[in-house]
Formats: sequence, structure tokens, C-alpha cells
Amino acid sequence: MKKKKRTLLWQLELEDHGSASYLLGTIHAKCDEAFFQINDYCALIEKTNVFAAEIDLNDMGGTDFIQQALLPNFQTLSSILPPKKYEKLRAIIRKACGQDIVLYDRFLPLLLVNLVHENLLPQDQPYALDRFLWNYALRFEKETVGLESIEQQIAVLHKISLEDQIKDLLYLGKHISKERRDLFKMVEIYASGDLQSLYKTAKKHVGGSRKILLYDRNLFMAKRLLEMIKTNSVFCAIGAAHLGGQNGVLRLLKTAGVSIKPIEWRVYQNA
Repeated sequence: MKKKKRTLLWQLELEDHGSASYLLGTIHAKCDEAFFQINDYCALIEKTNVFAAEIDLNDMGGTDFIQQALLPNFQTLSSILPPKKYEKLRAIIRKACGQDIVLYDRFLPLLLVNLVHENLLPQDQPYALDRFLWNYALRFEKETVGLESIEQQIAVLHKISLEDQIKDLLYLGKHISKERRDLFKMVEIYASGDLQSLYKTAKKHVGGSRKILLYDRNLFMAKRLLEMIKTNSVFCAIGAAHLGGQNGVLRLLKTAGVSIKPIEWRVYQNA
């Protein structure tokens, strides 16, 4: 992608629908690099009448979410891992980001991996970018929806074998410094607006699970968003990794007849 075309924000238009919609690739982080164009996003949210995220964030942390996010058959992480290995992992993660994995003993390991990743980055803002935008839309009384249901998103995690999830968690514990460096690099790429590099990095990170975690979900989210923009002016914010590539949401929307125009992405200036 040429430098002048770098962006993670697009205007979407359908020929038979007068109001423009917008699509933003987000990163689940609280660091300033994720927020440096926040005024632009907020202005576009105010112009639209629907805000769409990957899932309905009002459902996060609710009883249904918790029940579906648990390990199967009443298992716990501390019972799956040998005691010494569990305590070592616990100490490493607590030292690295202040999270005690005991609190998440019954949850799917990938959820714990995602939580640790978020907390390895600077906590400059009180909310991650996607949650901040959701709250902003609520403040202006916009209709808020999720492209996927909580059930769909948790079902995706259950498709990844527990063995592989445990491996990812143990890898995180063993290489926590490298994981932190990789996350900082990801944030740097995000701030530059380089979608293709971001997509390639994310695709490499999810490895053999890319069909489950990216491609299959892209198909559903693109179809859902297309239905929404036919009748509404929508600001949609989903993880940037879902946008790029031949199987990305942008390509799927374009193939479906949506006009996609990049919106200028400014260069991040670190104060």
C-alpha cells in the first residue's frame, strides 16, 4: 500500500442510498496511539444514526457471556496445568501486567491471553478504543448494535482446541517480553495506518486459526454490515485485522457493490 493511501478509516456508499456510512479498523488498546484521531471518529459518529461494533458491548461481562466463556466440564486452568507450571505462569503474568490469573481460573485460556495483551500496553486512557467509541455513541443516543452475537464470538473460541489455547497461554508466559515488544510494534503499525502490514502481522500471529478467527467471521460481518448500510447511516468499528487481504471485510464489501473511499490518516505525533 502506498504511503499516501495509508488509512484505517473509510467512507462507504451505496448507489441507491443517500447517506454515507463509515468503517474504522480499531485496536483493543488504551494507549494514546489508538486515540490520536479520536475527535474525527466522534464527529463521524455524531453524523450517523447507528453505531456498530463487533459485538454488543453491553453484553460483555453479563451472566450469559460468563457462562459461555467458561472452560468445559467445570475444568479450571489450575487443575489442567501442573501446580509448579501454573504458579510460575501466575507469577510471570502478575509481575508483567498486574493481573492475577487466579481470578480467571475457569475461563477459556484465549480470553486470558487477550486480557494480558491489553494490559501489557500503556494504560493511557480509561477505556479501550472500541469501548470508548461505544460509550460515545450511547452518550449521543445512537442506536448501538453488534455485528456478531456474544454466542457467535464465544463459539469461535470454542472451535479452537483447548490444547492449542493452553499452548498459546504458556507461550505468552515463556516469552512475555517478546510479546510486549510485538504488541508495541503492532501499535506503531496501527498508528501509521498501514493496513496491509497490520493485516499480515495479525495473520501471522493467529497462525493456523486464521480461518476460524478471521476469514469466516469476515464473511458474516461484511454481510451484516451491508444489510445495515442499505437502510441506515452507520459508523462501524471492528478490529483492523478483519479489514485487509483478499478475504477481508473491505474486499467483500467492494465485491458486493459498495463504494469505498479512504479518509485521510494523519501521522501520529508523540507528545
